[in-house]
Parts: sequence; structure tokens; C-alpha cells
Amino acid sequence: MGGLSRRPPSGGLGPLIHLIRRFFQSIVDKGPDPVQEAWLLGLLSGAESALYRQMSPADRSHAVRSARCPALVDDAQRAAAALHDVGKIHAGLGTWARVAATLAGAVLPSRLRGRWADYRDHPRLGAAMLLEAGSAQITVVWAAEHHLPLGKSSLSPEVATALAAADQ
Repeated sequence: MGGLSRRPPSGGLGPLIHLIRRFFQSIVDKGPDPVQEAWLLGLLSGAESALYRQMSPADRSHAVRSARCPALVDDAQRAAAALHDVGKIHAGLGTWARVAATLAGAVLPSRLRGRWADYRDHPRLGAAMLLEAGSAQITVVWAAEHHLPLGKSSLSPEVATALAAADQ
């Protein structure tokens, strides 16, 4: 479940372009718009809100953008989209350390230890955190599976496709 194996629908250079775009966004991002953030917090349970608030400002902005994706059809999908990266709080890495962990993990994934390994394993860690928080099944499953190829998701193809679109 860890790693960066899920390819955006475009394939080819899509995953690399996605990572580059997220990198530059995270350098300049100071956090989500307060009105948009309040909207998102209104969708989350108290325990989910507590997890969300621990995310970095850039990750919170990504969460709000993800939840606002027009492909999502209900609040359960919006919460799942918003919280899919919550496991990254376990690693506590900044932008540059995330870049290093991603690059090192692409070359030597079995050699990563400590917080770098936790970062690469954020899908599993996030799913466990969300399960403990009492999140809906779709939220737990999407956190665990958001880096899998879409065809390997246990969610319906329509739901997995919508959630993947929200992560772009």
C-alpha cells in the first residue's frame, strides 16, 4: 500500500507531473482559505477534524481542494478525498525531507527506516488512524488504497475513479 505506485489516469509522465506540481504547491502554500476549511470541517467528525488539524498547511489545502472535486457525489466521498493523506502526519516530515524520502524510496524502498519509511507507508498508517477515529469505511479504505492502481482498489470502479480524480 505504501509508495507512489498509483498512476494518474493520464499515465506516462502523469505521476511525475503530479509530484512536481504538488512540490511547488507545497513550497508556497500557507494553508487553506478559512471559509473553505470551515466548510470541510463541517463534513468531518470531531475525531477526523482533530486528525485533519494536525496535517501540514499544504496538506490541509490539498485536502480542501480534493474534497471540492466535482467528480465526488456525496459528503462521504468528500471526507474520504480530504483525509486520504492523513497518515503523513505520523512521519512529521517537511517538504524537502518528503522529496528525499520519495526519491530514496523509488531507488531503495526496502532500505528506508524511521520517519522516511513512515512517510512511504502513510496509506497504511492513515487507514489505521482513521479506523481508530471511527471514520466511515470508504474513508479508511481510500486512505489505505489511494496509491494502488485503480483496478486493484476494493472500492467500486466509479468511486475509486472519482476519488483518484480528486487527488489530482
